[in-house]
Amino acid sequence: MNGLQIETMQQMLAIVTLLLGTLLIAFIFNAYRIVRQPTLLLFIYGLFTLVVGITFADFVSIFTPDSFIIAWSAVFSRVVVILGLCVMTYGILRG
Repeated sequence: MNGLQIETMQQMLAIVTLLLGTLLIAFIFNAYRIVRQPTLLLFIYGLFTLVVGITFADFVSIFTPDSFIIAWSAVFSRVVVILGLCVMTYGILRG
């Protein structure tokens, strides 16, 4: 496999990840509407941030050919993933 095929596969997997994350957020939001517990709402915020962070660098590489921006988007993506995990952990520990 050459580099273009691998990049295309990563972009397709990013789209699938975004769609599955959206579906999971929708299921958890329906559960939140039933029980109205703030923990689930914080968990949804963290999950949204996590999904965006995971897919951000791949979507930037779709729209921008500049390697400098792609490299910094990967760094930003990791920071957003860490923030999402922290929000999810805070929501769970808060109870």
